[in-house]
Amino acid sequence: MKRVVCFLMGAIVLGHATAIQKVVIEADDDYAPYSYVENGELKGIYVDLLKLAGKKLAPNYSIELQAIPWKRGLKNLETGRSMALLPPYRSKERPYIDPYSTPLYRETVALFCNEPTPSRVLRRFPDDFAGLTIGVNLGFALGDKMTDAVKAKTFTVTESKGNEDNLWKLQAGQIDCYANDRLAVHYSFGKLRDKAKFRQFKGYRLTESAELSSEEAFIGYSAVNTLAFKADFIKQMDAALAELKKTGTLDKLINDQLRGISAPSR
Repeated sequence: MKRVVCFLMGAIVLGHATAIQKVVIEADDDYAPYSYVENGELKGIYVDLLKLAGKKLAPNYSIELQAIPWKRGLKNLETGRSMALLPPYRSKERPYIDPYSTPLYRETVALFCNEPTPSRVLRRFPDDFAGLTIGVNLGFALGDKMTDAVKAKTFTVTESKGNEDNLWKLQAGQIDCYANDRLAVHYSFGKLRDKAKFRQFKGYRLTESAELSSEEAFIGYSAVNTLAFKADFIKQMDAALAELKKTGTLDKLINDQLRGISAPSR
């Protein structure tokens, strides 16, 4: 009788273990302070938020966050090789992302430029920026204003891997402006400036020239990846994220991440 009871208990434990569904979410490896790799570890505001949300989904789901170069992450969504990616903006140019999660946070996309000549004022977008070279991160969603200006050949857009690469190019004069989320730019600039070996950043003034748009960031799900648990996972994840945001957890994560970073220059 004891052997039968032990067998049944073992079967129950085994059944419970196999019921846990592992879910892999890929995350941008170079988008500080939201999602980035530092000393081999994936960190960031959105990373911490999803880890907390994952605890609320247990024991039904076990979330694994994997760092990936942004453009490769988008390709994996397009081909269905992955189910989810953190944190795209909504874009009509990415029909392979569907659905999107509940919004994680509304980011403000701004344009940071080197000081122009005295006879030129950079204020009205896109007219005042005609003929300039604007840097963006690889796979960055340009938004309607920039997309229309690029199609009209008002200025040139060039891509680099991430925040720090573009800031290096900006201070070196290799690009005239850099377009990205305001918080991400100031965070990465502060980190570079605080590193003693990067002396060229200490006297460099980061200047915001124009605000381009306000964009919500999401978890983006692959339209062609049709795993059986996908709909239920999205529903539970959205509920967990909404609860965390309601309790002020996101605001705390943002403040914790930005502690020690200097206030922005305007």
